[in-house]
Amino acid sequence: MRTICRAAGLAAIATMATATAASQNETPPRWETHSPFGSQTVWAVNPNADFYADRLQEAGAGWARSDLIWWSLAEAEPGVFNFTHPPFPDWENWNTDRGIQLLVDRGIEPFPILCYGNPHYDDGTGPSTDAGRAAFAEYCYQAVSRYADSVTYWEIWNEPNLSQFWGRTPHPEDYALLARAAAPRILEANPDAVIVGGAVAGIDLAFLATSFQHGLLDVVDVISVHPYRINAPESINSEIATLRQMISNHTNRDIQIWTGEWGYNTYWSNLTPLGQAKMLTRMMANNAAIGIEVSIWFSVHAFIETQGNPGDPEWGLFDFDLQPRPSYHALAATTDRLPPPVRLARDAFEVDVPQAMGGVNTHTAIFELPEENRYVAAIWDATWPAPDTYTGRTVTVELSGLPERTEIRAYDGLDGGEITLSAARNGTGYTLSGFRVRDYVTWIEVDVLPEVNEAWVLF
Repeated sequence: MRTICRAAGLAAIATMATATAASQNETPPRWETHSPFGSQTVWAVNPNADFYADRLQEAGAGWARSDLIWWSLAEAEPGVFNFTHPPFPDWENWNTDRGIQLLVDRGIEPFPILCYGNPHYDDGTGPSTDAGRAAFAEYCYQAVSRYADSVTYWEIWNEPNLSQFWGRTPHPEDYALLARAAAPRILEANPDAVIVGGAVAGIDLAFLATSFQHGLLDVVDVISVHPYRINAPESINSEIATLRQMISNHTNRDIQIWTGEWGYNTYWSNLTPLGQAKMLTRMMANNAAIGIEVSIWFSVHAFIETQGNPGDPEWGLFDFDLQPRPSYHALAATTDRLPPPVRLARDAFEVDVPQAMGGVNTHTAIFELPEENRYVAAIWDATWPAPDTYTGRTVTVELSGLPERTEIRAYDGLDGGEITLSAARNGTGYTLSGFRVRDYVTWIEVDVLPEVNEAWVLF
């Protein structure tokens, strides 16, 4: 079997909202001008915030997501708001003003989370009363007002479908009511604000369905999901399609879907740091191919969750010594090969790749590059897991529908290095012999050169 990628077909499948959004606003939205790929951070409290901001800028990241905590920070005393001097001695570095400015100065979009329960209201749990919801909405107003000149994108809560973060048994109706109370105050503070909701752990369709029934989609512009799994990144595709259908069943509004937090822990996923990097390349390419405008990797810094192996950072683009892990280089290679605006190509050319055996799907997606008549194709095998010993399979790839004056180059998705290609003209396109399809993305850049007019040639 072979897999044939037709650019027009992919573009029809992916419900991309960017073109519509750009036509409605004089200023293009950030997913048009910023890389759609970013990372989760804990900016304001981390003593190495400057270092991480510099490295994310160097890697071309477009977004950084972080907490902006309601409890004992923004409102330690009822009605008194503070974003720079928390009451905890071990949080002496916390300064939200500085954390956001670090990002803005480097052209990275801050993506703050408005969270969590405050002990002064509803026993510190996810608000369940009108008074608690009004207090949370006031906190949102204070935060959004303070950063109206530097922050546009705001997320309401984090993983409200988990008791760990909601503070009690998750309640999707209460979450929808909270968002409905907060959204008007957010827009009062900044009419240009983009409101992100859902933020669910996994792709919790049941929780989201109930929240949709109670009006969540009336007040948010984006639904974010956190599709953590011990499975291949491409396994989200059917769930995202279902979620997209659910949204269209409830509203005619143009609601985007983001993966606002997602990564692979090297302990519980049984992936090595190299395997973790492979998943990053596939996650980002696959997300872009199915119309997810923003993808946030968890996380930028080393973060031990399980204590299974204290020497293993588990999460993080960097280790405990601030050395880059393979996933950092993979992020940089991804942003380099797939710059904004990220759009699937339409009627450009076709890529024909022999399908892998044993039930492994071979994925191909073709994107437009910002320059006219330039494209990049992503090719990979969706194997799971991704052992370090796997070297890929050698196949012949056909690129059809390309003129003779075409330049073709290939790049490794892990380190960005150029790969030697054997490309031969075959009459209707090009044959790539001895091409190695791996369990991570290989990028093929296609540059269609202008026709040569013989009248221009000087003798």
